[in-house]
Amino acid sequence: QIAINKLKEIGFNTNIIKTDNCKEIDSNKITYRFITEDDYSISIDGQKAEFFDIWNESKKSGEIDKNFFEYGSEKNIGSEYLMNKDKAVEVANKYYKLFGFKEGEYEVTRVMSFNSYGDETAETGYKFDITYNKKYGDTYNPYEYVAIQVYAKDEMLNMFRTENIPYDNNPTEITKEQALQIALEVDKKVENKEIVETKIEKMIVNMNAKAYYRLTDKERFYKEMSTVDYPAEDRVYYQMEDKIRNAWVVVITYVDDWEDVTTRYTRGKFSYFVDATTGEIIGGAIMDYIYSSR
Repeated sequence: QIAINKLKEIGFNTNIIKTDNCKEIDSNKITYRFITEDDYSISIDGQKAEFFDIWNESKKSGEIDKNFFEYGSEKNIGSEYLMNKDKAVEVANKYYKLFGFKEGEYEVTRVMSFNSYGDETAETGYKFDITYNKKYGDTYNPYEYVAIQVYAKDEMLNMFRTENIPYDNNPTEITKEQALQIALEVDKKVENKEIVETKIEKMIVNMNAKAYYRLTDKERFYKEMSTVDYPAEDRVYYQMEDKIRNAWVVVITYVDDWEDVTTRYTRGKFSYFVDATTGEIIGGAIMDYIYSSR
C-alpha cells in the first residue's frame, strides 16, 4: 500500500505486476521491491515502512544508454542526448519537488556526469547523478539525502532515492589524541601485527557492529568478509538502531606481509569509529573509511 500511495502521489502507473524482497547481508534490514506495469521498480524500507527508491527499468532507458555508447562520443550524437550541469540540476529539481521535497530543505552537494570520456566532473553528459543533503551548520549529513539520476534525452528520470536518518549532532568532548589512544588500546585485543601508519579525522558516521564482531570473533568475522557466497544462514546479524553520530574515525594500517591480495584488502587496514562525546567504539570498517568516504 505504501508503494501504491507513493506512485499515486507522483503520478506514476500503480498497476504492480511483480514483487520480491531483499535482505542486507550484514544487518537485519529488509527491502520490499515492486515492479509496475510500465517497468518502474519501487522499493520500500521494511523496517521503517517508508519509500526508499524508484528505478526506471524500461526498454527506453536501456536504449538511451545503448545509443549513446554506439555513437562513441559526444561529437557524433544529437544534442537532445546531452545537457550541461546547470540543466541537469534544473531537471533534478523538477523531480525533487514532484516527490514532495521543499525548496531549501536539502542542498545540492554533488553533480556527477556520465560521458564517453569517464570524467565525473565534466560540464556535459548524457546522464547525471545529483545528490542533495541536509545541512547542520557547516556540516552535511550523508545519511539524510536525496539522490536523483536523470537523462538528457526527454529529461527522463532513471532513479530517485531518499534516506532520512537524523543526525544527533552530538558535541565533541573527546580529543583527537584521546580517540587515537582509545582505538589503539582496543586494537591490541584484536590484532598483534605491527602498525605502520595511523590517521584520524572527525566524521559523521552510522553506528554498526563491525568493530564489536571483529573483537569477539575475529576469524569468523574475516571469513565472512572474504568468502564468496558465504551462506546467509551462517552470517552473524546484530540488531542495530540507525544512529548517526559525530565520531573520530581512526584508520590503522598494518605491516604488509599478507600472503594474497584478498587478505591484504580485508585485513590490511581497519577503521574504528570512536564516539566524539563518549569515547565509545560505535562501529568500524575493514578498509580506510576516510579515503573511501571522499
